[in-house]
Amino acid sequence: MIFYVMHTKMKAYKIWTFSLLVLLVIFIAANYLIWKLYTEDILTFKPWHNGGLDRLGYIPGAKHYRKPESILPKKHIDNVDYAGQHIDVLTIGDSFSNMDGNGRDPLYQDWIASTHGLEVLNIQQLNNMDSLTTLIVLLNSGYLDKIRPKHIIFESVERGILYTYAKDIDFTRTAPLDEIIKYYRTAKFGNESPPPFFINNGNFKFLLYRLLYKVSDHAYNSVVYIRDLNIRAFSVPQYENKLLFINADLQIIPLTTPEKIQLFNSNLNKLARLLRKKGMNLYFMPAADKYNIYSDYIIDNPYPKSIFYELLRNKPKAYIFVDTKTLLQEEVRKGEIDVYYADDTHWSWKGSKKIVEHMQF
Repeated sequence: MIFYVMHTKMKAYKIWTFSLLVLLVIFIAANYLIWKLYTEDILTFKPWHNGGLDRLGYIPGAKHYRKPESILPKKHIDNVDYAGQHIDVLTIGDSFSNMDGNGRDPLYQDWIASTHGLEVLNIQQLNNMDSLTTLIVLLNSGYLDKIRPKHIIFESVERGILYTYAKDIDFTRTAPLDEIIKYYRTAKFGNESPPPFFINNGNFKFLLYRLLYKVSDHAYNSVVYIRDLNIRAFSVPQYENKLLFINADLQIIPLTTPEKIQLFNSNLNKLARLLRKKGMNLYFMPAADKYNIYSDYIIDNPYPKSIFYELLRNKPKAYIFVDTKTLLQEEVRKGEIDVYYADDTHWSWKGSKKIVEHMQF
């Protein structure tokens, strides 16, 4: 009797062990299959791709493959390479100013250098500072006196402007000049995350989002929205008439008020007047949100439209306003495709080229 009971328990143990091993093998195999068929391409950074919306939304078929290439004859320089040479234009901003490697000639600074024959220096934000505060510190510390650019371009993506700059600004802030010089010579900007292991939660999210996007344009919980367009806007076959955009494009719209626009414009005017005393012209180039550029073409659009540019255009300005919305919407209306990348929040080289051609220095 005792032998029979032990034998039964051993048999049950073997069955459970075998079942668990089978489940483990199925789990590993399923993850590997999903990884190889879909998520490896979506989640892994490659030299020929630097998008993001497909990765954030786990969206297959939306990737716009593009190799980093350059055909422009003249390039800008970054602050780490600055050695005291003459500079005509200094630029500062977010990823639109620093997204090197995103397809063909992505940086508007290179288009300025080549189109207008100017020497262009791009600098990054100082540690724990936004771009506007960085400019104030560089001005007050004497760093701008050291470089002496005639023109300064302050760029910021539309959706981040009022969050960051529509507030009281300390225009007296400064820092030791030698520390700033050391920072720019030694600091490393940007990093690249290692690729995920083939077993990762992205595989589960991919399966979940594939189902939820069928009933919700943002899969109920995704930061990426997908809406149909009534035009062909992109060259990616499965998404040539679909718009992928990030939820922050919508979240900022209710916060775009005349009061916030007025405060932001006053801050820019004050900075522009301070720079003008030094013989420097301030350009403000808001990078239009992707949703803002294409919202007129969304079929049955349930979302409000941005009024950021409309409120800002009529304000008195001591700075030079680069109206990227007007310029890029003109290209879209003419039928130009890939003004922005299908899988990205950034404009393509076509956007940079169009904007720079209309800038005057």
